[in-house]
Amino acid sequence: MTQFYNLHRLQYVIFATLFWGTANPCLLRAEGTVHVRANQVGYHLADNKVAIAFSHEPVEGKFSLLEVPSGKVVFSGRIAPSEAPSWGTFEHHYQLDFSKFSTPGRYRLRIDNSGDTSRSITIGDDAYGDYVEDLMRFMRQQRCGYNPVLDMVCHKRDGRTAFGPKPAGTFVDASGGWHDAGDQLKYLLTGSNATARMLLAYKLEPDKFDDRTDRLGHSLPNNIPDVLDEARWGLDWLFKLHPGPDELYHQVADDRDHNEWKMPDRDTSDYGWGANSYRVVYGADGKPQGLREFKSESTGLANLAGRCAASMAMAHQVWKQDLDDPTFAEQCLQEAREFYAMGKAKEGVQQGNSYKAPYRYAETTWADDMEWAAAALYDATGEESYLTDAIRYARLAKDTSWMPLETAGHYQYYPFVNVGHFALYPHVDTELQQELTGYYRNGIEATIARAKKNAFGVGVPFIWCSNNLTVALITQILLYERMTGDLQYHDHMLAQRDWIFGRNPWGTTMFTEIPHDGEYPEDVHTAIWKLTGRAVAGGLVDGPVYTKVYESLLGLHLESEDEFAEFQNKHVVYHDDIGDYSTNEPTMDGTADAIFMMAHFGVAPDTIRQVASRRVPNPSADFEIDAGAIRRASLTEKKLALLFTADEHVDGAGSVLNALSEHKVPAAFFLTGKALDAPNMRQWTRQAVEAGHYVGPHSDGHLLYAPWEDREKSLVSRERFQADLYRNLAELDELGASRSKPIYFVPPYEWHNSEHTAWAKELGCQMINFTSGTGSNRDYAPEGHKAFVPAEEIIQDILQHEQSSESGLNGHLLLLHLGTIRKDKVYSKLSGLIEELVARDYLIVGVEELLSKKSNQ
Repeated sequence: MTQFYNLHRLQYVIFATLFWGTANPCLLRAEGTVHVRANQVGYHLADNKVAIAFSHEPVEGKFSLLEVPSGKVVFSGRIAPSEAPSWGTFEHHYQLDFSKFSTPGRYRLRIDNSGDTSRSITIGDDAYGDYVEDLMRFMRQQRCGYNPVLDMVCHKRDGRTAFGPKPAGTFVDASGGWHDAGDQLKYLLTGSNATARMLLAYKLEPDKFDDRTDRLGHSLPNNIPDVLDEARWGLDWLFKLHPGPDELYHQVADDRDHNEWKMPDRDTSDYGWGANSYRVVYGADGKPQGLREFKSESTGLANLAGRCAASMAMAHQVWKQDLDDPTFAEQCLQEAREFYAMGKAKEGVQQGNSYKAPYRYAETTWADDMEWAAAALYDATGEESYLTDAIRYARLAKDTSWMPLETAGHYQYYPFVNVGHFALYPHVDTELQQELTGYYRNGIEATIARAKKNAFGVGVPFIWCSNNLTVALITQILLYERMTGDLQYHDHMLAQRDWIFGRNPWGTTMFTEIPHDGEYPEDVHTAIWKLTGRAVAGGLVDGPVYTKVYESLLGLHLESEDEFAEFQNKHVVYHDDIGDYSTNEPTMDGTADAIFMMAHFGVAPDTIRQVASRRVPNPSADFEIDAGAIRRASLTEKKLALLFTADEHVDGAGSVLNALSEHKVPAAFFLTGKALDAPNMRQWTRQAVEAGHYVGPHSDGHLLYAPWEDREKSLVSRERFQADLYRNLAELDELGASRSKPIYFVPPYEWHNSEHTAWAKELGCQMINFTSGTGSNRDYAPEGHKAFVPAEEIIQDILQHEQSSESGLNGHLLLLHLGTIRKDKVYSKLSGLIEELVARDYLIVGVEELLSKKSNQ
């Protein structure tokens, strides 16, 4: 992750009794306001459901749960004072327990006496939906080499060696892998864990992952769950970093990367071979390393080799048993054996390297990784020697963890949860099983003791990457429950989940763009956000840190006024600001660690499609419907909507937006992936959304869904259709668009059949199409084309149809194109058309208003 700071200042001690200290008198106050914090993603029906309210003044009476959008009171409860110490500036904290309510739906919490409410929450076993797919997309955004989200190739020359068996400067192919965070470094330390954790998530929740992309990340389903495609990306990189039995590379690039904001394919860092050229690749030798004065404290290879071996052993089973690829499976098994042998020969840790600053990933634990590797290899081979080793490593690792501590070195106890105990558990006798679960209990109990010291019940210390610790704690409890069936810690686990999804002082979730209608990290510390304005969903940010950590880091600054100033604790801070890399930078490994958690709470893809389909309302009876798509709204009012579609041609974007602004009328724009990729169109799209216009999908690849001569025949499969539309929706969502319910969707070429309408509905999309009769859609045809009509004639045909048709343009979806290759541009006459329609007493409204049932009742 991006950072510039003095490592030694991280070695601080903050006592738990001081976490929730007295208020900072300089902070802002909002007297009389009661702040309500709940899990914004939602609650399963059987969950313990407890929100937190806090205020400067005492609060008494009851709270209510209100149905959204009706406002109907569906549950009431008494406001209960919290028995735990208060947080920061707020002296009064309360619990709002609505666990007894279990009717699915959307709701808000209200403090009855003050009227203050929470953000909307969801109750239902489908509350977490397919958010795990957002995490998968974020992982694809972090890819180095070919990046399918950005559709670019970067760092093709990784890298030239330092340390290791080859002469310094020797080229080794280390392309691939993932960028670590907002920066562009690559670490085997985190990459091996990310790979292993995705494979574990699949093994534990195999039915929760969709197939929307191919191995390269293109929107082409390949009959392999995307989590395995992403794990394969990691496995391929592990193969590259281990080109021989005794050869291993552990890091590509270093903090010379931290020089400026830059896109990955235009990396300006220079490692001695020129900017955007070769980068250093560090060989793993198990010894202290560093090219300048800052040296690591490496002692061996077992942490890296163990995680790599565990990854390969799990991959062997998955590709052999589930994907029927014995060749790749055997390659993975051979690799697992070699990695394991390296770790066993050099027990100890290989830490990360720095160059111009003392920062590094300072992992000190390794027995947990070797335990996981040995257990996974035993599971794969049945060879007793691996089981014997796994037991030895388990007793070396014991309950070593960050959990009982209030401070630790950066990534000292990585990867924050010992999966080895879980992997070993099914292979040992009852006595040792109790020993292993006891290790887990010891850590969990330590976090419970910490949780009792704050009103939010959060059990982690606020060292850097505290959100990773929170996810690790949730994971450890979930694994413990699978091992034992013991649910005594379940409510504690839910409290940590609720913290990370909004039940915290700042009232924000800790994942970018999740939930889509909530408060979430937006101004994140990434070059992608800074340079393109794209906010890729699913990234887990670092999370709150001790104020002393924040104050110790160099280069931190807030670029905007602190929107959370009122809620900052004297000892803990969180900022949604691009200038704060300590709390607001999304990380690859933290996101990978969270995939199992999100899959656990989520539901299967087919269930998601059923739920989404049910949430698309049936069109009004007086609408014109064509093959399931809305062609025209009600004829009863003189209202119409302007629609603009665009694929590769967007030359009229600026002109159209200006004309709409001049006349203060809304429009709807439906854009393909090609349209979004056009120069300046992502910025234009944000401007259109901010101006109040509707921006929706038009497919990603502008596919032809059916032959022109036989509309009922589909040229695309359901899987291809939906994968393409998913990508279009995701890119629009990154720009703040397509967040209505339902999402209106104009099919590419304005050509579809009823099958396509049904497939779109499964993604929460209502197909719409232009109203026929005006001929406005002919504006695409260039001079010389058989369908070409001069621009003035098209405008006159529209107006003539208004006069000749019995119902005029009432309810019309009037379609034009945002750009064409023709020279005679129809959009250049948009201003005059709007003036004439208004003069004829038409009300030009947004597509959502035109198609809402309410407006036509």
